[in-house]
Amino acid sequence: MTPKAKETNSDIFDERLGTILPSYSMYASTLGLDASVAESGQDQDVPPPNYDSTSVPTAPTALTTMPSTPTSLTSPTTPAYSNGLMLTPNLSHSSLPNSQSTSPVLRPQSPERGNSNSLVPVLLAPALGRSGTPLIVTDQYSWKETILDNAHRIPNLTFEDHEISRSVVIKIYYTKDIGEIGKEPEIIDPSLYEFKQGDLLNGFITIQNTSDKRIPFDMFYLLFEGNFMVANSADAKDTVPKKIHRFLEMFDFSGSWNTGYINRLKSETRSVHYGADDNPRDPRDGSYLFFVPKREILPNRIYKRFFSFRIPRNLLDTVCNEHNLSRHMELPPTLGLSRWETAHCPEKERTRLRDFSILNSSISYGAMARFIGRKLKWEKEFGKFKVPKTRFNAKLVNPIGDEYVILKELTNFVRVVAESNSPSELEKLMKKVENKLLYDNLIKQADEKIELGHRLIKALKNTKAEFNFQAGQEMTQEEIDLAKVRQSYKREVDTARSSKSGIFSNKDTEYYEMFVPIIKKHLTGAKNMGVLQVKTPKIEYHISYIPPPNFREDVDLNLARDWNLSIPIEMVVTSRSLTEKSFKPPTIKEFNAEFVVHTISSMNYPIGLEFNHDLVYNKVPHNYKEYEDKDTFKKNIVQPIKKQLEELHTISHVLGSERFRMNKQLLHDLTSISELEEKVMKLSVLNCKVNGKNFKNENLPWVIKKEPQLNTITAKASFDFNVNFEKLTLKGSSSNPETKSFNTMSLVPNFQACYMCRFYHINIKIHLSGGDCARLKVPVFIDKT
Repeated sequence: MTPKAKETNSDIFDERLGTILPSYSMYASTLGLDASVAESGQDQDVPPPNYDSTSVPTAPTALTTMPSTPTSLTSPTTPAYSNGLMLTPNLSHSSLPNSQSTSPVLRPQSPERGNSNSLVPVLLAPALGRSGTPLIVTDQYSWKETILDNAHRIPNLTFEDHEISRSVVIKIYYTKDIGEIGKEPEIIDPSLYEFKQGDLLNGFITIQNTSDKRIPFDMFYLLFEGNFMVANSADAKDTVPKKIHRFLEMFDFSGSWNTGYINRLKSETRSVHYGADDNPRDPRDGSYLFFVPKREILPNRIYKRFFSFRIPRNLLDTVCNEHNLSRHMELPPTLGLSRWETAHCPEKERTRLRDFSILNSSISYGAMARFIGRKLKWEKEFGKFKVPKTRFNAKLVNPIGDEYVILKELTNFVRVVAESNSPSELEKLMKKVENKLLYDNLIKQADEKIELGHRLIKALKNTKAEFNFQAGQEMTQEEIDLAKVRQSYKREVDTARSSKSGIFSNKDTEYYEMFVPIIKKHLTGAKNMGVLQVKTPKIEYHISYIPPPNFREDVDLNLARDWNLSIPIEMVVTSRSLTEKSFKPPTIKEFNAEFVVHTISSMNYPIGLEFNHDLVYNKVPHNYKEYEDKDTFKKNIVQPIKKQLEELHTISHVLGSERFRMNKQLLHDLTSISELEEKVMKLSVLNCKVNGKNFKNENLPWVIKKEPQLNTITAKASFDFNVNFEKLTLKGSSSNPETKSFNTMSLVPNFQACYMCRFYHINIKIHLSGGDCARLKVPVFIDKT
């Protein structure tokens, strides 16, 4: 359910808004211009840079290349640039307390958005803080990018018991309509609404300084963001994620602090500068609308900032820069519960949804407000205090050694479940071809590396001498570039379209099938009575997404009608029995089914493949042991790639990294898949039926036919296997037969993202009297339409 204003819709929203939300680069290039990182302890405005080439320092302490910089750019308070090189300011011992000389310092080098590890070591004196911690030194031109890229690594006072943190109270409210000055808002409860792409998020935040002192800050920004997070499993109280991937980041330009003001709505005619002396207030409640005249939260004041976001249709393609996979650009649904969310809203732990997410992993969305400032400035007013420890082994400081710290932050989380795409059958087939090509290419590249490695080892053993092989160059030349694979894939698709032949025009029905030998055991031995073939057409089964009860006000529960599926099954037995009378079809003890919820996540590297059902399952032809299913994602995908990776590591250890250079992207792709964390939940489907009736072996419609030419007898039985997903239960748990499964569990739509994926399938199991079990895995898609 999403809030709908009677007189306000998307078109009216576009008409009333005076601006659009900026991209990250636009935000960084505009809000970054107001940096104040003076080397003195005073708060002063930074003068404009001087392009005088004669002012370059003659004895720079350290150098690091910076692309696209002026020939010479200097300022009394900023580092100098000369001939495309950034000259790091010479920090004296007095500027950084208890520092040591000639030690490594980390500096940002054109950090790429979403990559918090884009840091290069340079030599700087001094470099270590009082505790020997490496420092990341910011400057006027990159300090905001550095801080934003490393915000989750900065010490955070939000949950610390300290006066300065307690003194700042932030509240975030969502409203039904666009917030306007002087207009009474209709506040909505986000825990009752489920949003999708294109929906509007309107609201406002309030900030109050409850102390009697001014609280300075360097940055205040308001944004809507989506995060994949992995919490620290070793410490349940640790709110700092071990892994965070921010896949969505939308800044509200008017809500964040910046030196300029643009009218947010077309109805606003007054243009106000943040540094102006007058400070307008909302006549409805008297709240202050701007932080003036300086970046300070004044005591005993309540500030208000409005925001409006539109949830995007898709993510930016830069989210999946490494692989450019189309499904990775779709909005993943809210899944799991992050530590950030439970820290801000402890009551959510009690109302946690059963969505079968991987423990400590989550995908979340929310509007977030955050203040960032400098420790030394706060200590002047509030006294000395310790900042909490982080897992980041470096500090972010300005040129005088003042450490940046998060003063206060708050996120008001919302549930987002995007509507599912509806590709055509041709597009589905094209995607399957692409997935297969990319998977085969990954395997082929690894096999070629392994083969080359073995040849190099053999050559070294035969000659017993050191060879100066250009192994790295040879290997990269042998690699099939991903772009070439995509071109090959497109050529196949174009050929299929033009000729109307090949894989896209194959009219023959394809099947998921399984073969089980029928063995009759005697006291004197065993006799092979034939082979049982079980098959079902390759069909994707789609059921409608039904939100959890809290988010279901406008949802038609008639959607549950398609949770009843009829799956056609055909069983064929071929035997070399002499007569029809002496032939008996095998005894089927039981038909049952499992609805399998499959979730995978990657901790270190983005997943380099898109998976589909045919790529993963029904690959083991002799998978009929009753208590052991060998046809799994781990055995079919993870273990073979893990074996390749281990062999490559062994070869690299023997040859050395200089002779055997590994392609970095290939190594990351193999590592990400071999280290995937997996959660498989098997839900029992209750009351499965055959042709609408409870199963009985004697009711199977066998038709027996003799084939004299082949001297065989064939028995065939065709029927519908009926499953109802309204009756799902966890194995071993008691269930109320009247309870609908969509009222007790949340099954989000299928999705694939860079670091997390969710799939579903039905595992149909046919148990034979001899103890064998035929399994058929059929794909299921949960769609939100």
